[in-house]
Parts: sequence; C-alpha cells; structure tokens
Amino acid sequence: MFAASLVLFSLVALEAAAVPAPAPAPAPTPAPAPQILSSAESIFSSATGAAASALPTILGSWPSLSDIEKKVGASSGNDLQNVSASALLIPSYANFSGDNWNVRFYGLAYKLPNVSSDDLVSIIDGLKTDNLNSTQTSLLQNRTQDLASIPIPSANLTALVFANGSAVTNSSGIQLATTDEVGEFDQFVSVPGLGGNSSDVRIIETGIANLTGPGNGTVILVPSSGISVVSDIDDVMRITKVYVPNEGLFNSFVQPYVNVPGIPELYSHWNETLPGAAFHYDTTTPVELTRTYVDYLFNNFPLGSLEMRPINISDPSEILDARQNSLLKLFQTFPQRKFVLVGDTSSSTLLSAYPQIAQQFPNQIACIFIRNTSATDSDDKIPFSTSDFKNINNNTWFFYRTADDLFNLNITGGQCRNDSVPQNVTFGEQGGVLGNNGALGQVVFGRTQYAAALVGTVVALVLSVL
Repeated sequence: MFAASLVLFSLVALEAAAVPAPAPAPAPTPAPAPQILSSAESIFSSATGAAASALPTILGSWPSLSDIEKKVGASSGNDLQNVSASALLIPSYANFSGDNWNVRFYGLAYKLPNVSSDDLVSIIDGLKTDNLNSTQTSLLQNRTQDLASIPIPSANLTALVFANGSAVTNSSGIQLATTDEVGEFDQFVSVPGLGGNSSDVRIIETGIANLTGPGNGTVILVPSSGISVVSDIDDVMRITKVYVPNEGLFNSFVQPYVNVPGIPELYSHWNETLPGAAFHYDTTTPVELTRTYVDYLFNNFPLGSLEMRPINISDPSEILDARQNSLLKLFQTFPQRKFVLVGDTSSSTLLSAYPQIAQQFPNQIACIFIRNTSATDSDDKIPFSTSDFKNINNNTWFFYRTADDLFNLNITGGQCRNDSVPQNVTFGEQGGVLGNNGALGQVVFGRTQYAAALVGTVVALVLSVL
C-alpha cells in the first residue's frame, strides 16, 4: 500500500455548479497520426496494418460509455440524482516557468452507481470467467467496479495544492475550467509558493474540494533540464500478452499483475543514475482502470505521471491521435529535456508515434528502446512494421529482448545500442509467423505469401474467441 503522504486517486465529493468556469485553453494541436489500414485491399498493401486493425476483435472489446450508460439507465452523471458525485485525479506533472510552477490538473468527474459485478463482466466482450478461484474473482470485482463510472459534463471543480504536508493554496482553492462533455478535465495552472527550479524531481499533492474536502493526487515537479523516461506499460513493464486471444483481457481483469522480468530493477537504476530523471507512464487502457494501474505501478516502479486513454474513444485512429498528443504535450512542456522512449513491437501505435515525435523533435531524443516481444515469446504471432524508423538517426533506436540488454548502456553519454544484440531491421513488415532472426524477425516471404500467412493467422485468432 502507499505511504499516507502519497495517497492517490481518492474518491472525492464535488458539486456540479451552475455557473461555468472560464473555457480551458486549447491543447496543442497534435501532428497527424498515421492511419491503420483495415480494408481487404490493405491486407496485401500492408500486412502489418491488417494485423493491427484485427487486434480489437482478437482481444475482445472494452465496454464503451454508451454500453455502461445503457446498463445503468443514464445518459450522463447528471441523471443520477441520488448518487454522490466523485472525481479522479490522475498523476500528472508540472514545469517551471518564470517564477512559478505550472501544475497540470488532469482527471475525470463522474458518478459511480451501484452495478453488480455480473452485469459489468457481461459487457466485456471476449472475457471468459468460468472456473475462477477466489483470488481471481476478487480481482475481477475490484477491477470492473470502476467501469461503471458515468461522467459528469460541465462540472465546476475547485483544486487544492499541498507541499510537504502544508497547504499552498488558500481555503478558496483554484477554480478549474468546467469539465468537458465526457467529464474530463486537463489544464495547466500557474501555482505560486512551490519554490524554485531544482535539479531533482520533487513531489506535491493535489486535490479537488467541494462538499466533503480534498481527495489526494500527486504531481511531479520536473526540472527544466534532465532526462525523462516515457514508457508504455503493457508488455513493457507488465506481462499482458495483448497479442494472444482472450489472454490479454484475462491478464488485465482476472490475474495478478506480473512484472516483465528485470524492468523494475532497470527503471530503479535509471532513476538513480540518469540526471534529473523523471518518469512518465503511458497506456491505451481506458481511464476507468486508472486506480488499478496506479496501485500496480507505484508499488513496483518510480513515482511518475500517467497518461490513460481518454474516455469513450475506441477507433484506432483516435487512439493514435491521443497517444501522439500526449507525447507532443510532454515535448512542448519540457523543451530543454531529453527523452528516453520505451515501447514494444506489439503496440502499432508506438511504432508510428515514437519515430514521428523523433522527427519533430530530433534534439530532444536521447534513445528509443523497443522490446521485441516475439523474440522472447513464441505466442506473439502478430507481425509489426519498422518502416517508420527508416528516417530517424539509427544511433538513437534499439530493439531489445530483455532488460539486461539495456542495463549497462551509457544513455547520458549517448549510447543507445548494445552491439551484442543483432538488429536485422528491414524497415518493413517483420516478425509474427515469418520467423525470428536475432532481435528481430526478418521478412523472408514474398508479398503474396506474406499476406496469405497473415490472413491465416488473423482468421485463426479471431475464430479462437468465437
């Protein structure tokens, strides 16, 4: 459990006020994200695109906001008059500008009606729950309860800030902009009284206060210079196996979370040795599972910020946009910092987003590390594309197999590659059913053979969940 000073994501009562706050400042416009191909023709023009588009079908699908609303009989949180309003604060970050820190307040206003676990589980397509033991049943109930969150649009929120156990804001707090149409809020506020810039990350507490007092969240005060580690979570930090039918959902909702071997030790090592180290964790898991992820992350890894998938988006292009936007916001917020980007080959979004952000901000890239899941897990049959890495400095990216491949690299000195690990990068479709050479599987089939092999794999995977 967390120390009392780092209590995260408490539920907190709030009032949906009638008087709206000022409209939020517009977020930076993300660069266009690459589109995932999904038509029959695209199977032959891009086998990787077809595989990526099939993943939501293979893994089952998360319940949408409309699914939840139908289940509880409400069109928004404002329809649930007898349910207390709550707020979720997601761990965020702050940058120093002028004389003050700009603190990011990021989260969700919602109501949580009483919905049975059976009802929630029934709307998670593809999740099989037969023959669960008591531990698995308990985990399933705990992780699904937040799926019933019904957003409160246009809620008026007041924020509080604490440092070293003392209030920084006065009793009236900070009036935030009203939440959007799906109950989300995301804005920076200049907060005096937090001290000056420093060479090390510091932690403050934030809260939302209205009816019953503050609920705690955390913000990392990130130095203007240093190295930030931006890491995907699933199949980089924890074993999810999103590429295996049903198993990805089962590992997300039913099984205890299991670390990818060596990654907690690696991130602890980076936290101690990289100058001004800061950690930012990013996932396409929906925001409703924030508490589940935080409980896992900060009991195993350095405290940092967290990006979750915005509520009520599921289209692959929207997910790409959201991921690209979170990266863009980080790079623009910390223009003097260098970034280590960590992902894996099972995430098609990152295989596009990381090279794209590297082309936009080449001077801010320290290293890009991509775990090749197919090199260490024979269950990974989904091919991936390395084509977007063709146009970036090949001394900055490295496809690794295990944490040991990265542990002794001198990142501060510009070393991103372990020469003992073969790369075999073809800048095209690789891995999957086509075999595995060294760190990366090479394409050895012709285009028609490749597409045929892929179609067979995708069909087999889809059939396995029916």
